[in-house]
Amino acid sequence: MLLVAASVSFAHGTIRRYEIDAPELRDRHRAVRVYTPPGYDDSGAAARRYPVVYLLHGWPGSEGNWPGLGRAGVTADSLIASGRIPHILMVFPNGGGAGVLGRSLYLDSYDGSSKMEEFLTHGLVAWVDSTFRTRPDAASRAVIGLSDGGTAAINLVLLHPERFSAAASHSAFFRLKRGFGTGGVVGPEPGASRLLDAHSPLVYGPEVLAHLDQPVLYFDCGTDDESLGDNREFDSLLTRLGVPHHYHEFPGTHDWKYWRNHLSGALIAVTERMRAE
Repeated sequence: MLLVAASVSFAHGTIRRYEIDAPELRDRHRAVRVYTPPGYDDSGAAARRYPVVYLLHGWPGSEGNWPGLGRAGVTADSLIASGRIPHILMVFPNGGGAGVLGRSLYLDSYDGSSKMEEFLTHGLVAWVDSTFRTRPDAASRAVIGLSDGGTAAINLVLLHPERFSAAASHSAFFRLKRGFGTGGVVGPEPGASRLLDAHSPLVYGPEVLAHLDQPVLYFDCGTDDESLGDNREFDSLLTRLGVPHHYHEFPGTHDWKYWRNHLSGALIAVTERMRAE
């Protein structure tokens, strides 16, 4: 008997590239890609508003990484079609900054030349909310990131709860240290260590988490990843503090095969409380 594999067909969203003015970065043409879900442009959806998930790349990287190597659009299309996540917008900013090969750590640089954290929490959010039909509140915004972007995702939800309510990270470090490419961002001592500690969840977490409502926190790491120790330590910290969270370890290492395979889990986790109107 001849067996024919059934093909699965579903509607697709659209990813477009934009260049926006980013005075926080001294960049008049900062690249941003935006995924709009299936049906967004239909006349019948004109009154519908959507939650937003921001996806941050690693270093070195660009705004094209998640849509290309990460296949984020394909993953979202499939999850929306199956009803596992709501219809969402996804925003992919270019996180290049003042460090070597554009490293930014997603921080405001010590000398104010590249205010990436301010761009993400103010300029970018404002542009997205004014350009697209979003639900403009923290409960409808989430951040997902990998590596440097994963650290940033957790930082953004813990340090800016007025902007974001859910975060997911893949292969992140939770105790930032000086390293290759960071000098242009963190500057000289003693200010460098203070800036790094202020963005290290393992350092500031106990104090900040005591005053937060319960954000959605999801993070995972490959069992052969160099950041596994940090992830286990952050899991232990959150458990000790009684902070609800989801932590997973999977086979794999610090590469796109791992991140691509586990994006679906992150999207499901951060959108758990969200629904499009």
